[in-house]
Amino acid sequence: MSDLNEFLKRNQAFAANIDLARLAMPTSMPERLPLVLTCADPRVEPAGFLGIGTGDAGVLRNTGGRVDGRVIEDIAYLAVRLGVRMDVAIVHHTQCGTGLLADPAFRRSFAARTGGDDTVLAERAVTDPAATVRRDVEKLLADPLMTSEILASVSGHVLRLETGLVETVVESVMPANR
Repeated sequence: MSDLNEFLKRNQAFAANIDLARLAMPTSMPERLPLVLTCADPRVEPAGFLGIGTGDAGVLRNTGGRVDGRVIEDIAYLAVRLGVRMDVAIVHHTQCGTGLLADPAFRRSFAARTGGDDTVLAERAVTDPAATVRRDVEKLLADPLMTSEILASVSGHVLRLETGLVETVVESVMPANR
């Protein structure tokens, strides 16, 4: 598909069948809200593999589903804006395309093309999703912005594209009181 026409047609059906009042900002939010951080890969759709419906959870997506400064800022913004604490589930997946960033020749070529930093790009590679999700849970919990007022918990998971099953790698961890 070279344009969005089919998606816009689907939007008409969505708009005709959604209860817009349910999506309005509630006068009081729950104390905690689930938030899923995952990869932008089109095979990795949290509505599909977790059954998330409209309004059920926050979803952040980037290449690799990696924790970086922007993700940390987004989580803090959402928590403060909504007045809730976030239960963050970080989900990496097998067969991730960011694995190409582990190849020095590809990475150098991509860095030269985009002006990216070779070291930063190397850190983004997901070749072992269980290891990278562990590192990202630790990184999120260690960030000074992620206080117990922002985070309720953080967990780490791997979506196995071979089976469609999600494996928990890091059980829910509460942030340190800061």
